[in-house]
Amino acid sequence: MTAPPAAARPGLVVGIAFVVALAGRFTLARAGVDIPVVNDVRVPLFLILLLSLALESHHAGHHPGEGGQALLGVLLLLGYQAASVLWAPPGAVTGPILGDLCAMAGLLAVYYHLAAWDRDRVTDTTLKLCHVAAWVYFLAAATGRGHQSNGRWAALGGGPNVFVRLMVLGMITSLYLYLRNGERLIWLVPIPAFLFGAIASGSRGGLVGLFATIAIALLAIRPRIDFARIARPLALVGVVGTIVVITGGPLIAGFVQQRFVNATVGQGYTSERDVLFAMALRFFLQHPLLGAGLNGFPTLSGLGEGNVYVHNLPLSIAAEGGAIGLGLLLLAWLGLWHGYVAVPVRERGLAARTSAYCGIFIGATCLFSGDYYDARLMWILLLLAAVHPARAPATSVRTFSKS
Repeated sequence: MTAPPAAARPGLVVGIAFVVALAGRFTLARAGVDIPVVNDVRVPLFLILLLSLALESHHAGHHPGEGGQALLGVLLLLGYQAASVLWAPPGAVTGPILGDLCAMAGLLAVYYHLAAWDRDRVTDTTLKLCHVAAWVYFLAAATGRGHQSNGRWAALGGGPNVFVRLMVLGMITSLYLYLRNGERLIWLVPIPAFLFGAIASGSRGGLVGLFATIAIALLAIRPRIDFARIARPLALVGVVGTIVVITGGPLIAGFVQQRFVNATVGQGYTSERDVLFAMALRFFLQHPLLGAGLNGFPTLSGLGEGNVYVHNLPLSIAAEGGAIGLGLLLLAWLGLWHGYVAVPVRERGLAARTSAYCGIFIGATCLFSGDYYDARLMWILLLLAAVHPARAPATSVRTFSKS
C-alpha cells in the first residue's frame, strides 16, 4: 500500500514575495541604469511574483482561508485612500502614491493567499528571511557603506529609519529562532549586535517602538514568566552585549552623545516632527470629514514635493482622509486583531505570535517615520498573524441502533 502524496506547500514564491516587500521603491537609477517602465524594480518583481504564485497555485489547487475580514478591512482603507484622489488639491502629484497603494494591495492579496495555503510555513519562512536581511544590512553597515554624513548607520540605499526596523526585526527573530530550535543559546548571540546597530542608526522613533513592543510583550506574557528559565539567556546576552560595547562603543560614542544626549535631551531637537504633526492636525480640522485628499499634505503645506510627509501614519490619514479615513484605519486594525484572537491561544503557534509582535513594532515606528508605503511590512506581518487555513469541517458520526 503506497502512502498518499504529500500536500503541495508554498516554496520559492515566499522568498520572491519577501524580496518584493523589502525592495520598496528601489530604482535602477541607484545603480546608474535608467530603463523606462522597469526602472522601478517593483514592475518586473511583481510580474515574477504573480507568475510564480500562479504556477505554484495551479499545482496545489484552491486553499480557502479564515480571517478574510482582516484583509478586507485593509483593502477598504487603501481603496478609500486611492479614491481621495478625486478631491486632491490642484497641483497634487498623485501618480506615485496611487502606484504605492496598488502595490500594497497586491502584496497583501498575495500574502493572504499564501497564509490561507500554509500560514505556519509562510510565516516561519518570512521571519527567517527577516533575520537574514537583518544580518545583511548589519554587515553592510559595519563596513562603513551607506553611513550618512552625520554618522548615522544605514545600508543598501535605505535610510537610518529603514535600517533600525531591520535591526529590531533581527532581534525579535533571534528570540523566535531561540525558542523554535530547542532554546539553543547560540541564537541569542546576535541580539546585542543588532541592538548596537539600532542605536547606531540614531533613530529615536525606532528605539521608542522597540521599548513599546517590549512593554506590550511583557504585559502579555507576565503571568507565565519563569525567571529561572530566562536567567541563562539574559546572562549570555549581557556578556555578549558587554563585549560589543567594549569593542564597538568607541566608534559611535561621540555620535550617541551628540544625537541622544545633547540634541534630544539637551536641546529638545525633534527633527521638526512637532511642526509636521501640528500642520497635519490643522489640515484635519480644516477638512474634518474627507481630509485634504491624496498627497494633499505636501501640496498645501508649501514645503514642496519629494520626501515631505507627516511621518505619522494616523495623522497622515487624518490630514488627507479625514474622519472617514481614520475610521477605516481603526476598522483595519480591529479586523486584524479579531482575526488574531479568533484562534484559541493554544493553536496560534510561535510563528504567528512572533509575526504579531513584529507587526506591532513596525506599527509603532510608523508613528514617527515613513509614509503610506513604508507601513507595508506592518500590514503584511499582522496579516500573517491573523489569517490561517480554513479548518476542515467536522464530520458527524451517526449511530444506528438495531430495530
